[in-house]
Amino acid sequence: LPSSSSSSSVEKPESDKRAMSAFTMAAAAPVVAVVPARQSRATAGAARSALRRPSMPAAPIRRTIRTMAAAEASAEAPAADSAAPKKFFFCIANAEFMLHDENNEHFPEVLRERRRFYRETSKAQDFWIVPNPAFLDAMPDVKAKIRQPCVAIVTTDKVWNDFMKLRLDRVYKGGVEGTAAECLASTTMIPLDAFKDTVAPKWAAPYNKYAPGWWEAFYPGNEDK
Repeated sequence: LPSSSSSSSVEKPESDKRAMSAFTMAAAAPVVAVVPARQSRATAGAARSALRRPSMPAAPIRRTIRTMAAAEASAEAPAADSAAPKKFFFCIANAEFMLHDENNEHFPEVLRERRRFYRETSKAQDFWIVPNPAFLDAMPDVKAKIRQPCVAIVTTDKVWNDFMKLRLDRVYKGGVEGTAAECLASTTMIPLDAFKDTVAPKWAAPYNKYAPGWWEAFYPGNEDK
């Protein structure tokens, strides 16, 4: 009988060899993570949106330019104490109509709102109330048309002066050239008790009348009051 040796190896079937080869290749291959299709499409869409989205400016350019322009205009605005001659415009009427008439009760509110706007925008004030203006002495024809005492609203803004003429209506509109000291000077002031109190039934507005002397806050030199 043929003798069997323990060192001899038994040859494996061909099917087992193919199975082991496939297992070895699978173990040596790199691991690849499987990404769900939905997540992949969302990632690609976000990338395309990022490419199409325009870059936003770091600061509001228009607002910055507007602020710089307002600051420059404020720096160049004429001050009331300027010694350089310039053109002033005015609307003038008798003092009682300008300061005390119930038909003109909106006048102080217009001035207060304009001053508030100027302060919020850091703009130098360019309008004043001038009682009995001295420049009227050089205009005898105009002075003869206006009942005394009188009050003028004086400004360096011609457009706003035209607006005030339309707003106040019964006033004389004109212009004068000179220094601020000359054009904003007064011959006499308007005392606080210059007008008689309005009889209560005659005052039809749903609010109280402005206190006497409200106009003094708009005299030249009182810009900060």
